[in-house]
Amino acid sequence: MTGISLKKQLGFSDFSIYEKGNDLGGTWHWNTYPGCASDIGTHWYTLSSDLNPDWDRTHVPQPQLKAYWKRLAAKYDIGGHITYLTKVVAAEWDPERQIYRVELLDLRSGETRTEYAKVVISAIGVLDTPHYPEDLKGIQTTFKGEHFHSARWNWDVDLHNKRVAVIGNGCSAAQFVPVISEDPTTQVLSFCRTPSWIFPWLRPIPGYWQKIFKYVPFAMRLYRWIIVIQVSYVLTSPVNKRREAVANDLIKYMKENAPEEYHERLTPRYSLGCKRFIIDSGYYESLHRSNNDITYDGIDQITENGILTKTGQHHEFDVIIQATGFIADEYPITIRGNEGTIQQYYRIKNGPEAYKGTTFPGFPNFFMVFGPNTATGHGSVIFTEEVQINYIMQMLDPIIKGSVSSFEVTHEASDAWNAHTHKKLSTSVWSVCQSWYRTGRTGKNANIWPGSLTNQWWQLRSPIWSHYKVVGGERWERRRMMKRVWRTVEVATVVGVVAYASLYPERTAEAFSQVKELVCAL
Repeated sequence: MTGISLKKQLGFSDFSIYEKGNDLGGTWHWNTYPGCASDIGTHWYTLSSDLNPDWDRTHVPQPQLKAYWKRLAAKYDIGGHITYLTKVVAAEWDPERQIYRVELLDLRSGETRTEYAKVVISAIGVLDTPHYPEDLKGIQTTFKGEHFHSARWNWDVDLHNKRVAVIGNGCSAAQFVPVISEDPTTQVLSFCRTPSWIFPWLRPIPGYWQKIFKYVPFAMRLYRWIIVIQVSYVLTSPVNKRREAVANDLIKYMKENAPEEYHERLTPRYSLGCKRFIIDSGYYESLHRSNNDITYDGIDQITENGILTKTGQHHEFDVIIQATGFIADEYPITIRGNEGTIQQYYRIKNGPEAYKGTTFPGFPNFFMVFGPNTATGHGSVIFTEEVQINYIMQMLDPIIKGSVSSFEVTHEASDAWNAHTHKKLSTSVWSVCQSWYRTGRTGKNANIWPGSLTNQWWQLRSPIWSHYKVVGGERWERRRMMKRVWRTVEVATVVGVVAYASLYPERTAEAFSQVKELVCAL
């Protein structure tokens, strides 16, 4: 997305993209587990400039999503800028040269090399590194069977005639459990901690609607906004009668579709909206199968051939699949700025934080896409990233043109923004339960945006330049100040003319004529 914007918005092509995988696609490259699909309405999970009328269902599977992004890469000729199987290990800012020294690791040869960049943009996202809980380390050291994380699905492992443990029951598990349990010889037992709110929104899109979306583009944009309202403005208020009504409907849906023996266990005891909800792709129905079961008995330890629970039960397994999410409160690349590393900055702040989730004090010309406190909970990541990237492009424009050497957000602006962020979040639905949105060490909410989607767009519509320290941009700042003065004069003139015209309507034409002459003279 950043590469597309550099080309489309700025007409700039001198950039490099480093990808540790062997293909593009991001999360849709790495996550290939059975049943993997978008849990956001797919028509909202596309670029606003490149809508796709051909989606055949509300939440399309991983192969279609990856194909969509590959088509865009081809359309905008991004492939030539990407170096695959290359990991960014570190980047260090040189204040004298006003440039980053970037250390790269070739994952094929194991060799490292150094490149230099005026700007570094991190676009790895927050759900990049699979989470392997400390209390489950025995899976790697003790368990003799096959084991893997759902985000790194091992397709070489045949689950036919196998006893399979699934640890976790979040979005990923709810998608792949119904698929792997279709084989009656595969015995599945899911170890769950808390139940989830599950929505029945997955449905096909008829061919005639696809044609309407194709030939009446406004209809498709209207449909996108219906999705926005449906998932974003109903679920996030701490006190919301509509949200309570939706919760009651979801419990009714669960009781109509899940086995009665699970009803009590499948009823969430926390407010709808404070955790990521799940789209039902057959999860409830799959619980009727004799080879698919769930337990809320905690795990005590991993043994050589299975799992021992807190109540003393021992379950034998051939395969253990961890659906335990991602590390969302750590940053995996060592970025060193004027005052230390990103990791040190996070520790000082008791968890990740940034100015509007995008820039960091002490780190000139470093930008993060989908950084701390940018997730909208139930909204589209693509919307957020588009808004952020548009903000970043406005900052890159004077740097690329040579008008400015570097931008660095001030500590005062960043601290004020984050104080506002956490004050707002303290009274939101996000504060009432534990989830991956909050850090494990301090409970700090380091992921959720402190407002609506409209607020996110508004806050990131353009930079507040006074919140940034500028190096090498004296002439640019003078021109910017002159533009501000001119805009102020324009507004004052218009207000004055309108006031004059209201007092002396017979002289209106004369007044406007004088203003026109003044503008021409300037």
